[in-house]
Amino acid sequence: MPKAPWLQGTSPAFRLMIATSWLAPPSWQDHQEEAIREAIEANVDWIEYVRLVDRHRTPALSWAALKRVPGLKIPAPASNELQRRSEACRMQALRHSSQLAEILKAFNRAGISILPFKGPTLSVDLYSDLGLRHSKDLDLAVAREDLSRAQACLENLGWSLDSMHQSLSPRQLQSHFRIECNLVFEHPSKGGHLELHWRNQWETSSQTSARWARCTPSIWQGRACLVMDPNDKVLYLCSHGGRHAWFRAKWLGDLARVHALRQIDWQVVQDQAQSVGQERSLLSGLLLLQEVYGLQLPELSGNPYKDVPSFLVNSPLRAMKVTHEPGGGDALEGLRETLRWKLHDRLAQPSKKWRASLAEAVYCPADFQVLRLPDRLYWAYAPLRPVLWAWRLALRRRLAR
Repeated sequence: MPKAPWLQGTSPAFRLMIATSWLAPPSWQDHQEEAIREAIEANVDWIEYVRLVDRHRTPALSWAALKRVPGLKIPAPASNELQRRSEACRMQALRHSSQLAEILKAFNRAGISILPFKGPTLSVDLYSDLGLRHSKDLDLAVAREDLSRAQACLENLGWSLDSMHQSLSPRQLQSHFRIECNLVFEHPSKGGHLELHWRNQWETSSQTSARWARCTPSIWQGRACLVMDPNDKVLYLCSHGGRHAWFRAKWLGDLARVHALRQIDWQVVQDQAQSVGQERSLLSGLLLLQEVYGLQLPELSGNPYKDVPSFLVNSPLRAMKVTHEPGGGDALEGLRETLRWKLHDRLAQPSKKWRASLAEAVYCPADFQVLRLPDRLYWAYAPLRPVLWAWRLALRRRLAR
C-alpha cells in the first residue's frame, strides 16, 4: 500500500488504525496486510492504538482485519482489550437487529413503508456480517406524510422522543420539521437511541420523492422493508461523512469497501451526484480514498477532480488525526472545529436559496435548551443567537472544569 504523504509524522499506532479501519476484499487484502505489518514492525504503542480504535469506532473491523493476518503477534493485554471491544460491538449489533425486526413488524402491520439504513443493514450489505460495523443507534426513514403514524407506532413499542425533541413547542417543532431531517427517540427499558428520518439533509422535496421512487422492496428477518438504490447509498455515505468532515475513519472505510468491491459504475454515480448537487461530496470522498488507502481514482469524463477545492481533502485528513472526540478540546478548539465543519459543508454543498439560508442561520435547536421562549416570542431567538452561543460556550467550559 502506498506510503501516503499525509501519514508522514504520524505514530505507528495511527497508521495501524488507518490500515485496519476497513476490511479489504480479496483484491486488496495483500495491500492491507502489508500496511498492517509495516505499522506493527515500527513498534506500535498498543495502548494508543486501542484508544484510536475507540475514537474512530472500528472495534470489530479492526479486530477482524488483524486476525486474518497470518503469524501476527499481538501482546496479550492489547489482544484481550480488542477482542472485548469487538464482542461488545457484535452484541450491540444483535440488539439493534432484534429491535429493528420488532419495529418492522409493527410498521408492516400499520402499512407504513420503512427504509432502514446504516447500522446492521449496512454491515450485512458491505461485509455479509451483521456485527462488523459499529453503530450507536438505529437509523430509519419514512415518508414525511407518514411521520405522525410512524411516531405513534414507535411510542406503542415503548420508544419516546428524547428530552430535547420532547420539549419543543409547536413553533419550534414546526421549524424543526422544515429545516432538520430527523427526530431522535430513546427506549427507557431496552436502552439505545433511534433516529427517524424523513429526508436527507441536502435534499429538496422533489429529490426526496425521486429517491424514494428508486428504493426497492426487501426482507429483513422475515419483515418487509425498503432498501436504498446503490447509487443513492454511495451519495449518502459521501454526504454524511463530508458533513462531519470525515473525522471518523470508519465512514471512509465504508466507502473504501464499496469502491474496492467494484460493484459501482462511478460515471453513473457522478452523473447522478451532479444532478442533485452532491458532486463535490462524491469527488472529495474518492480523493480521500486515494490519499488514505491508496485506492485508484475512478476515471470520470472531463477529469472533474481538478475542480475540487483542496480544503475538502485537507480538512478531513487533519480531522482524522485529532486524538480527542469532536468538542472534547478546549473552547477555542471547539470553535475552530465548528468553523471548519461549516466551511467544509459550504464548499461541498450547492448554494441554497436565500430564504433557506436565512432560516437555517436563525435556527439552532441548542438555543431552545438554553432559553425557553414562548411561541409568541419565537422571533427573539434570531437576535439573541450570539448571546445564546456565548452562553452555551460558558456552560460547556464550566462543565469541563
